[in-house]
Amino acid sequence: MLFNSVAFLVFLPIVWGCYHALRGSQARAVLLLVASYVFYMWWRVDYVVLLLLSTAVDYTCGLALGRADRALARRLTLAASVVVNLGLLVSFKYWNFLAGQVLSIGRMFDPAFELPLLDVLLPVGISFYTFQTMSYTIDVYRRKVEPERNPVRLALYVSFFPQLVAGPIERPGRLLPQIRSPRAATADELVSGLRLMLWGMFKKVVVADRLAIYVDIVYGEPTGHNGAQLLLATVFFAVQIYCDFSGYTDIALGCARTLGFDLMKNFRRPYLAWCPTEFWRRWHISLSTWFRDYVYIPLGGSRRGVTRGGLTLMITFLVSGLWHGANWTFIAWGAVHGLMVLIERAVRRALGLGPSRGDARLGVRLVGAAITIPGVIIAWVFFRADSLSSATYILTHLFSDLTLQGISCHLYRTHLLTSLILVGVVVGFDILEEWRARQQADSLWAILPRPLRWCGYWSVAVCIVLLGQLAGTQQFVYFQF
Repeated sequence: MLFNSVAFLVFLPIVWGCYHALRGSQARAVLLLVASYVFYMWWRVDYVVLLLLSTAVDYTCGLALGRADRALARRLTLAASVVVNLGLLVSFKYWNFLAGQVLSIGRMFDPAFELPLLDVLLPVGISFYTFQTMSYTIDVYRRKVEPERNPVRLALYVSFFPQLVAGPIERPGRLLPQIRSPRAATADELVSGLRLMLWGMFKKVVVADRLAIYVDIVYGEPTGHNGAQLLLATVFFAVQIYCDFSGYTDIALGCARTLGFDLMKNFRRPYLAWCPTEFWRRWHISLSTWFRDYVYIPLGGSRRGVTRGGLTLMITFLVSGLWHGANWTFIAWGAVHGLMVLIERAVRRALGLGPSRGDARLGVRLVGAAITIPGVIIAWVFFRADSLSSATYILTHLFSDLTLQGISCHLYRTHLLTSLILVGVVVGFDILEEWRARQQADSLWAILPRPLRWCGYWSVAVCIVLLGQLAGTQQFVYFQF
């Protein structure tokens, strides 16, 4: 079920009303679990079996880890959980990609060499809920959380519908206590949740989906466009994917907040970062911290010297890129970001600077941002391009012909002027939010007088209706991962 669909507009009020009508924690958990499975099965009923299997395996492994004292038994139990979860993920998401690479090598020696390929649809959200349920068994293994003995609660932790298919990837230490003691939202939480959902919907259907029209045209046939069009499409995609994914997250956080749940913040104005490290502290925070805690640090982090730390960092970024999709373009995207962070570390060592800090002087931040953000935007070429050859063509022609004549022919087709204004609105709002956060002031909405606040709400709603790309509802970008 899509957040930006009529079905969800009917689904959420029904769930909300039933949830607040119930009083017992177990009854509320059962209701939310049923709602979450209905939400997931709206796409395809049979793939709920994978969700059930992953949950059952980790419930069993969690209980076994709680009983086991011997180190070997604990390691084998954790290994069983990881193998099953990653096995499902690899089978459905990466098998054809890996088999294709093996086929290419095998046919160099034997033209008749064959491997079976799977003709299956990628289960929506499998990368997200797989990492979420793995974090449960890993944290139980590390004795950071106690095993959950109530199967309903653990199943709800894995499948909680606001963040089931595209995050944020929650940790058991944050979400399970809220599931054990579910509560009704306060009036303030209800208002702020609805407001967050409204703003997330604006970013998705008004900004992201409108920008996607131009991006899809240019990236669909890059050889037919000049450098100016390729550059504009790349900048538009940077804003599109941010508004699409952060818009989903805003709706997810707002939806959960109306039910009394507090999900972790997943974005913190990433395009205002002044260095690559800070970008990853602001972009897809739940995933970057997941890889930090479960991949980078266990591999040694930066504790084993510069060379070993750099290798560990690159491995983490390469795996992070592969997590996004079974294509060399995503691996290249991860490699570019890994190199950017390595270069930042080398510059810091050369200049005798310490770790990156958000309170650096304004001049340093401006210079750093002027280098970092263009690098991030150019790296998006690999993320959006269909193949490495297409990405290479775009990168080699990005600044080759910057005449504006070719752009004007797309003005009517993609509402270019409106798109540019909307990009300015999003950037301006993030700058104001950054200022508010640094001043530790109240929310921008909260400091407005009530009449202006409601005028703002209605203005956003009208924009969604009049400017939103509502016809042929567009799926969220990160659903494919």
